Amino acid sequence: TLKQAEFSRDQPNKKPLSWRVPVTAQLVGSDQVVRTLVTGGKGKLSLTGCGAVLVNAGQAGYYRTLYAPKTFVPLAEKFAVLSPIDQLGVLSDSWALGLTDLQPLSNLLDLAQATSDSADPQIWQQIAGNFSTLYRHYEADPKRQQLFAQFALKRLALIMAKTGWDARDAESSSIINLRETLIATMSYLDDSATIAEARRRFEAQASDAKAVPAALRKTILSIVAHHADQATWDKLHTDAQAEKSPMIKDMMYRLLSSSKDKELAQRAMEIAMTDEPGATISAGMLARVAGKHPDMAFDFAIAHMDQVNKRVDALLRSSYFPELGSGSADAMMISKLSKYADNHVGPEAR
Repeated sequence: TLKQAEFSRDQPNKKPLSWRVPVTAQLVGSDQVVRTLVTGGKGKLSLTGCGAVLVNAGQAGYYRTLYAPKTFVPLAEKFAVLSPIDQLGVLSDSWALGLTDLQPLSNLLDLAQATSDSADPQIWQQIAGNFSTLYRHYEADPKRQQLFAQFALKRLALIMAKTGWDARDAESSSIINLRETLIATMSYLDDSATIAEARRRFEAQASDAKAVPAALRKTILSIVAHHADQATWDKLHTDAQAEKSPMIKDMMYRLLSSSKDKELAQRAMEIAMTDEPGATISAGMLARVAGKHPDMAFDFAIAHMDQVNKRVDALLRSSYFPELGSGSADAMMISKLSKYADNHVGPEAR
C-alpha cells in the first residue's frame, strides 16, 4: 500500500499538495519491476513472492520513499546487493527523512553497517560525507560526539586501508575523490593516525616530492592548518605573507582561518580586519572561522560591523551575517539572529 504526502524540511504545517506520480517497485534480487500510478494520494502494488521490497527501483522517480519500520529492516539487510544507483537513492532518502525526523537517522547507520567494503566508491563517499555532518551535529554534546566518532572511524578505517594514501596506476577518478574525502573526514573526526600522516607528509615535502601529491595538496594543508599548534600556525602565516601568487595567497589565508584552536581562530579574524590579506579575502576568512566557531565568528562580526561591511557587498550583507551563525548549536543564536534582523534587515530582504 502506498500513501503520498508532501515532503518539506522547513514547512511541516503547510497544506500538502497532491500529484499523479508513477511509482516502480521490485523485490530485491528479482528482475520483475512492477509499476503503478499514485492518484489522489494513494496507490497499491502487488509483488509476486516474499522478501525485501525496493520502491523507486532504478531511482527514476522524483520523490522520497519513507518505508515502514518492518519494511525497512529487510531492505537494510539486503542493501549490499542493490545496484549502486539504488544504494545511493536509499541512502539519500534515509538521510533526508532522518534529518526531518520522519524516520530515525540510525537507519542511515544501519545502511552504512550493511554496505560492502567493495561497494562503489561513490557510495562510500556519500557515507563519509554523512558521517562528517552527523559529527558536527553532536558538537554541543562532546561525549556523544566522541562515541559517534568511534563508530564512524571504525567503519571508515577499513575503506581507507583498502584505498591507501598513494594513488595507483590507472586509478579511476571516483577512487581519487574517495581518497580525498576519506582523509578529510577521518581527520575531521580527530583520527590521530590520519592527522599524524598528514603532518608527516607536510614536513617531508621539502625533501620528498611525492610526499604531498597534487591531488591531496589542498587536503593535507587543510588538515595541518585545522589541527595546527602555535608554531605550525605561525609558519603558515609566514608562508602566506611571503606568497606571490594571489590565488595561493588567498588559499593560505583561508587555511589560517580554519584552525580548531579558538585563540588562533581569533588571530585570523583580527588579521582579516587589516589590509594584510587583502579586502577581497577578509569576508571569506570570517566565513571559514565560522565553519568551526560559528558563535565566535558571528559575535566578532557584529562587534566589528563597520569594518566587516566595508568588506562585504551591500547586496549580500543581509545574508552574510546570519550565515556566519547558521552552524551554531547554541539556542541563544536564534535571539541573536532575530536581533540582527530587527536592527539591520528590512522586511523586503528577509
